[in-house]
Amino acid sequence: MQKSNTKTGPVKPASRPATSTPEPSAQQKSFDAAMQAFHMRDFAKAKQLFDASLEGPVKEIGYAARQHLLMCQQRLAKSNLKFDNAEDLYNYGISQMNKRDLDGAQISFEKALKHDDADFVHYALALVMGAKQDIASAATHLRRAIEIAPRNRVAAHNDPDFAELMQHPQIRELLTSSS
Repeated sequence: MQKSNTKTGPVKPASRPATSTPEPSAQQKSFDAAMQAFHMRDFAKAKQLFDASLEGPVKEIGYAARQHLLMCQQRLAKSNLKFDNAEDLYNYGISQMNKRDLDGAQISFEKALKHDDADFVHYALALVMGAKQDIASAATHLRRAIEIAPRNRVAAHNDPDFAELMQHPQIRELLTSSS
């Protein structure tokens, strides 16, 4: 039996090598960067990065990248729509209204008004603002639609889309007054 060396102290067990998390793959890094760009709404950059992360050892990442790539393409196609007149913007706004995208419809109608102070655009914007419960703005736009084309008073009075708005005194007054 050997004596322990008291100067050096007790013998320590051999230490294990430190375990580290494996380095993320190029596929994972590309996907992570793509997600960051996607959340920052930089769809062109995200599309490029998702495309790069399609191929790799992890099939789940490839699947998720493919799904996000489709979303980027849709958003980029949507943002490439260019309208150069009030009527096109109005028609697009109507399609947004029909999809219940009231914020998008409002933006389209407001852009249309920058091209042309058209009665039909004010009329539609009155409906959008009413649906958003901004009755004061709805009344302002309806008033302008009637100023431009007085026939809008009768049209709105008989329009079922205005029926709920008629409960509000500002709207009811506009539609029932003769001047």
